[in-house]
Amino acid sequence: MKKIRVVIDPGHGGEDRWNRGPTAYIEADGVLKISKYLQEALENTGHFEVRLTREKDQTLSRKQRAEIARDFQADLFISEHTNAFNGTAKGTEVFYSVERPKDLSLAGKMSRAIAGHFRTSNRGAKTRVTAKGKDYYGILFYGVLYHIPSVLLIESLFHDHIKEEQILLEDHNLRNLAEVQAEVIMEHYGIEKIKQEAEELTVTDLYRVQVGAFQHKENALRLMQALENDGYPTYLVSPK
Repeated sequence: MKKIRVVIDPGHGGEDRWNRGPTAYIEADGVLKISKYLQEALENTGHFEVRLTREKDQTLSRKQRAEIARDFQADLFISEHTNAFNGTAKGTEVFYSVERPKDLSLAGKMSRAIAGHFRTSNRGAKTRVTAKGKDYYGILFYGVLYHIPSVLLIESLFHDHIKEEQILLEDHNLRNLAEVQAEVIMEHYGIEKIKQEAEELTVTDLYRVQVGAFQHKENALRLMQALENDGYPTYLVSPK
């Protein structure tokens, strides 16, 4: 089975660390975490091969980022960002290339899904162009130039909005954000979500293995402790 190739670009980083929230959020670091969580979520399905443009805090030009996606022969190129404007704007918006109208559907689904999960404004799928009608964002411009089939720039939430910054400062929210994105991508490529079998098990589904029987309780507790130290969950059943 041929895997779908995805390149995820954590925006900014290195010399570009100016985008910050009103308290402690730094966009370059937040989007790196989101990107790593998205990579994990996609790879865990077994259907995707994923690469990041950067895995640490480093400086990369937009052209260099797109070249990584080109050389990887990416099917999908996503640039991760969080937004800023005037401190009162909030919500989610996803940009796609004016040269790629077919990406409108994916961009729209992505924006709706993220906004819906975090109960914020869905600002929608958008294009932004220069005076010459070309893509304003370099990632989109170079992505199209290098013939990458689909390119998106995701502005997940507004980090200069005090309430949305608080969402972005919580690591579990960044993971949830990545998982929402992964589900949209999976749906786009016709891949069903893998159910967690462990969550569906009931008591009657389980088989048990007894590892010891003792006359003296202290001997049983000693073995329990040894097993738990090795990472095995245990429980003690008393005959009385």
